[in-house]
Amino acid sequence: MNFTKNPLLIAAITTFIGCTAQPRYQTLFQYEPPTDPAALLCLQGCEKKLESCTNNCSATYTACVRSIEPEVRSQYADAQKRYEGAWTQYQRDQENYRLSLSIGYVNSGGWYGQGWYDPWWPGVYQPYYYPPQPPVPPSYIDELSKLSAQMCNRDCACQPNYDACFLGCGGKKVLEQRCIVNCAPEK
Repeated sequence: MNFTKNPLLIAAITTFIGCTAQPRYQTLFQYEPPTDPAALLCLQGCEKKLESCTNNCSATYTACVRSIEPEVRSQYADAQKRYEGAWTQYQRDQENYRLSLSIGYVNSGGWYGQGWYDPWWPGVYQPYYYPPQPPVPPSYIDELSKLSAQMCNRDCACQPNYDACFLGCGGKKVLEQRCIVNCAPEK
């Protein structure tokens, strides 16, 4: 058998080769501080600025989240009302589903349409639709996180400012890539 003239085999082999797992890498940064004593004092100033920036950013974010809590409560109450309406509709749909199953009538808008079937007939003649799914209850935490992501800034650019200060003091930032998944065996 000549393998080079079989296009199906060639397609299967190239697909298999293309689907083999490729290694994934993670980019990390190594910080190498300078050795000069004056530069070390400069780095201490950078670290104090980073700590101050991080604390201010955290306090600002916390204040913002507290300020939007009335809005979150309002949205949560609206979501709770929508859930109660959806729960009432779900109970109606569940009752209609049970009734349809008990009398053997399929009233659905799917491709199979509506009609009668024998619910006790074994095998093929079963309804092609599924019971209704219950609605998902709202969560205060989800509402809070959604609104805080929209209205409150969590990133204050503290790390890039620290990096600039670190490099300005004579430190080095070395890029390193490490294999984290599907790595080749080390020799």
